[in-house]
Amino acid sequence: MTATPTTPLSTRHWWLDAGAEATDGEPPPRARLQVRCHRRLRGPFTAAHFLLHQAVPQLVERDTELVASARALEIESIAPELMAIVPTPPQTLTNLASATERTRFYPATRALRIAHGVAELLMDWARSAHPGGLTLAFRGLDDADPTDRDLVAVLLRRCDPAVLTVVVDGAGAASDLLGKALAAYAHRAPRLPVVDAALLPDTDLAQLYIDSDGTSEDPRLLRAYDALPADERARRHTARAALLAARDEPTLRLAAIPYHLEHGTDPAGAGVEAIVEAVTTCFNKGFYEAVINLALRGRALLDEAAPTRTYWNLTHKIGACLCYLGRGHDAFPYFEEMRRGSTSPDVHMGTAYLMAMLYTRFLPKEDHDEDRALAWVNTAISIADVHPDPHKRVLVRAFMRNARALVELHRGDVDGSLALVDEAMAITDADFGPHEQLLHRSVLLYNRAQVRGARRDHQASLADYDEVIRRDPDYGDYYFERAAQHRALGDHRSALADYAAAIRLTPPFYEAHFNRADLLRELGDDAGALRDLDIALDLEPDHVDSLVHRSDLHLARGDLDKAAADIGHGLSLAPANAQLLAAQGALLAETGDADAAYDSYSAALRADALCVAAWANRAVLAFEAGRADSAVKDLDAALALTDDAELRANRAVALQALGEHRRAVADLDAALAETGGGADPELLYLRGVSRFALGDESGGRADWAAHSAAYATADASPHAEEVRARFGAVPREGAA
Repeated sequence: MTATPTTPLSTRHWWLDAGAEATDGEPPPRARLQVRCHRRLRGPFTAAHFLLHQAVPQLVERDTELVASARALEIESIAPELMAIVPTPPQTLTNLASATERTRFYPATRALRIAHGVAELLMDWARSAHPGGLTLAFRGLDDADPTDRDLVAVLLRRCDPAVLTVVVDGAGAASDLLGKALAAYAHRAPRLPVVDAALLPDTDLAQLYIDSDGTSEDPRLLRAYDALPADERARRHTARAALLAARDEPTLRLAAIPYHLEHGTDPAGAGVEAIVEAVTTCFNKGFYEAVINLALRGRALLDEAAPTRTYWNLTHKIGACLCYLGRGHDAFPYFEEMRRGSTSPDVHMGTAYLMAMLYTRFLPKEDHDEDRALAWVNTAISIADVHPDPHKRVLVRAFMRNARALVELHRGDVDGSLALVDEAMAITDADFGPHEQLLHRSVLLYNRAQVRGARRDHQASLADYDEVIRRDPDYGDYYFERAAQHRALGDHRSALADYAAAIRLTPPFYEAHFNRADLLRELGDDAGALRDLDIALDLEPDHVDSLVHRSDLHLARGDLDKAAADIGHGLSLAPANAQLLAAQGALLAETGDADAAYDSYSAALRADALCVAAWANRAVLAFEAGRADSAVKDLDAALALTDDAELRANRAVALQALGEHRRAVADLDAALAETGGGADPELLYLRGVSRFALGDESGGRADWAAHSAAYATADASPHAEEVRARFGAVPREGAA
């Protein structure tokens, strides 16, 4: 039974901002939980960590399977200590690999996908454990890691305030996801002035600041902390770090403990060591913004004039993370510093590899330069081939050839790419035992599957995907990629099963739902496709292709308001998108504004002359306006791009209006051949019209007889009166 709420449910989210003007309106609701978000507490997902500790035990009591099957991966990534009460999530070679065998790292988008998974878990928790509504207040977002800012942005956008109300205390104005979500989804109200807590006269204010892990906003505490002698301040930080370490909570090692040790008695020793540990953990989890923050702090503790291996490793991590985050241009100075400051072969090999990846993958598309990428990856290979460590030499020789395979693929040399992956696999197999470098081997096999798919050797690609899934059955991306090969081979059932597996095994990602929707549309399941597109756009509301496809489905279903909303949003993101402009034309035509629809189709063709829908639909408008010649020209252009029975039939109608019956018969012959001969009675009727016009009386009679025979009764034909007017009776197939 659902409890009846004792207070009205909230109808909006709230943004308490010091710059907002006071009003006499509704006050913000009282929060059930105050959530601290400062990154110094637990680093990435500090707020999420706290909320999972509130939600997971209650959810486990109610539905263990819900937590285990859907969200265990997110829980393990953010609050590993909760795994004592949560069944272990699927384990992959990636997260099981040792530090020396880790050759795959997560994409930057994974952190946002984890945020979506947490948001869905919190909504389940609110509905299950707090049916009267749940209000969460978030503080310290100005100093939060981007993972928490993204999480709150997702909650603001995706949560029904009647289920889970978000109150953001502060956060300032920003252009990131959170800033945009606050502007779009939260009611802005004045932030209440902070009242300093009452303190006893003998309170150690400086210690209170240190015990807050440097997050207190109380100016009295900060003044007392600043007044401490430097050596006393350092001693207290070290003592606080030891106290926290004794709690044996992994996430404290990502933030609070490194913070205290870098300000403690041995910053260049224990401080750097703690930061390196945190950098490694965050890097392996894909929390790349935190890596950059930590690594910059670690570098600042070391002697830049005499850089050590640790200094260069931290620098390398900064550059790599900037690449993954799509800020490749910002990575160049770090790689230049490494090449300028070091003679280490490892340093130069690593920077050469990342420079190649910048030019072939990580820079904006317009800045890709495959020739430069090839030059850099060849440099990496030349260093790898003479690496002084024989054991590492094998690994890096294979790794760098795999990297060049990507460059060659982007250069269009698919066969060369395949040869390089095969060479990398042979190097690995020759020098490592069958149970060594399992992750690296799976990466190579996965890459070969992708290259074979690019060569359209779908059977061989499928065999590689089957094998890599056998070795690493819980890595969801493999299923997502294998689905495309099943689809290319016409095995739609297996493709759908793979999309379902990918969705089950990974944090939410819109691409799987978008691709499955595309397949479902092909199979005629428009309702299923629409459900997947709704999910895809819930996860990524600015995905233009999803907006295109969903608007098309809404148009087909007659949901014009929904179609208009998707088209409008899509065009605000991509004003020159030909498919959206064509969809806008269809919408305008449906609402009766033929002139504006024609202009929209014309704009679509200016944006992309290959847009078949715009040519075809503009032809319809031209024909309806009495311009059959223009319609034929547009259909000529459409058919030059794709030979389609419906387009040929439409052109035949326009040609008949122009009296060009011989061309019309040719189009109708081709259309009937494509649709199975006599399968379409309307095409038979049209061909009969043109045959009669050309004096082919017997051919025309045969077509109209076959047309009439397609209906249960002679008079059921929509053209029965016309046929009767010509013959006096509707002819039947086989009649003399």
